[in-house]
This record gives sequence, C-alpha cells and structure tokens, in this order.
Amino acid sequence: MLAVCGPVSVADSQADANEQRQKLEHLRDVNAQALANATELRREMNELQAEAIDRGLLLTLDDTLFTTNAVGLSIPGHRRVEALVEFLEQHPERHVAVDGYAGAGNYPYDRALSTRRADAVRTYLLTRGIAPNRLTARGNADSPQDDDDFAPRQRRVEVIIEDPLTPAPQLDATAPGT
Repeated sequence: MLAVCGPVSVADSQADANEQRQKLEHLRDVNAQALANATELRREMNELQAEAIDRGLLLTLDDTLFTTNAVGLSIPGHRRVEALVEFLEQHPERHVAVDGYAGAGNYPYDRALSTRRADAVRTYLLTRGIAPNRLTARGNADSPQDDDDFAPRQRRVEVIIEDPLTPAPQLDATAPGT
C-alpha cells in the first residue's frame, strides 16, 4: 500500500506545483496590466491637467477659461473640455460631476453665473455625445468673502471624474442641472 501512495503524492505535488506556477504567471500578467493602466492614467491626467483626489480626478476650469462674465468657454477652455471628452470616450464607466463655484463679487450674480457655467460644461459634454446619465451639474453658493483678491480663485468650475470604485456623495435632487 505504501508503494501506491508514494507515486500518487509525487503526481499530486507536481500538479499542485503546476497550478501554483500558472497562478503566479496569471498574477504577473495582472500586475503588468495594472502597471500599464496606471502609466496610461498618469499620461491622461497630465493631458487633462487633472489631479487625483479621493473621489477620482479633479479638473479645475478657472475663471480665465471662460469668456469674461459669461458662460462661454474661451479657446483654452474649449481645449481643456475637449481633452475631457476624449478621456470620457475612452472610459465609459466614468461619471462626471460638474460643480460651479461663485466669486466674492455680486453674490446673486456670481451664484447664477456659477450655475450657468456648470450647466454650459455639462451641455457641451452632452453635445459631444457623452450620455446624460453620466453627468450631473450644479452651482454652489460660496460665502461672499471680504477680500476681493480671492474672487478669481472662487469663480471656477470643478469637473470631478469619478472613480468607478468610489461611491459618489449624493447630490441634492433639487440642484439645477441634475
């Protein structure tokens, strides 16, 4: 009986070793693919001029990327949003939250402007074929500041390209553009 168990154990050990070797090769392939994906994402982030945040990627369109006191994108603004379109076409699993922020000047005016700018970016993405279920937009009422030096930094649109693995916070259902 011992003679029968010996060869079976060796055969089982060889089968286990082969299975472990295949798993290791698979994990190496997965690791190589993850590294390639991370490298590509870094390249795309550089093209978008985006930064990594806890919810995904943040693309900030500051006041200079819009025409003065209007919702229209400037030429550099169009280039930035067009790069966003290309990214979203390559990543259909990603959703986008477009948040407009007001400046410190005329509070009601800036609040309305922030909402209209967020909606303008959302509308542009829609016209370029990005599905509406991937987009939300809202304006945010920043508290007016005493120091007007902060106004240019406050007047901005933030585009958050959400990480599909990170749950997004729930937006107020009454927010415009959602």
